[in-house]
Amino acid sequence: MDMDNIYGNVCADNTESNKGSQATMKATTKALIPPLIIGVILLFGVAVLGTLTHKYASKLSDEQKKFALLDAQYNNVSADLNITDIKFGLLDAQYRDLLATRKTSTESSCRACPEGWMHHKGKCYLFSSSKLNWEGSRDHCITLGGHLAIVNNQEEQHFLAAQANRVSHWIGLNDLAVEGQWRWVDNKSLNETGAVFWFNRSHLYETDEPDNWKKKDPSGENCASISHHNGDWQDNSCKTIQKFVCETLASS
Repeated sequence: MDMDNIYGNVCADNTESNKGSQATMKATTKALIPPLIIGVILLFGVAVLGTLTHKYASKLSDEQKKFALLDAQYNNVSADLNITDIKFGLLDAQYRDLLATRKTSTESSCRACPEGWMHHKGKCYLFSSSKLNWEGSRDHCITLGGHLAIVNNQEEQHFLAAQANRVSHWIGLNDLAVEGQWRWVDNKSLNETGAVFWFNRSHLYETDEPDNWKKKDPSGENCASISHHNGDWQDNSCKTIQKFVCETLASS
């Protein structure tokens, strides 16, 4: 056997084997590249998504804080508007009655009663065109230089009832301090004035006034008004909005 041919075949075989291995490695490498690229892209995408999620969560939290602040501001403004409406109602009532009571007469600067007031037995009475609750009516009469009407006798009661003309009007009587102890705005009791004109319902088989009815107002009825029924007195919830009668002394 020719030894050169043997060795020649061996070398040839090794060369062919090396070429096969290199080809396999190249193929394997080419096969691994796409998954690696995809993996890198996925990792990058996850990182970007995490960053965006964090930013969105932070932005959402900021928006929630802004909304909470705006909501609180809205509630505060709403409360202020409610208070403003109440104050405006009182000011509007005062303005309208002041127009009626403070006009200066071009004929004479000396009057027994202010313009718009009614003179009777040395006193001046204003039957309001506006409507307020009892405390608002009391305060409004004071701003006009008087007070809620105080009834001292039968003749004055008849006058007030006739002028009220079957429309309920607040007068200056209440039992706010002690239930059942009715006092006038000058702090005199009914016993001191001796004039008592509560509405009597006995002929109707109903409870006489004052009955302190609590169905509309759980705190009861603690303020008095001229009744729309017949002009006698009835107790009513002090929160009720209605007309009122102011009183002051006539000037000489």
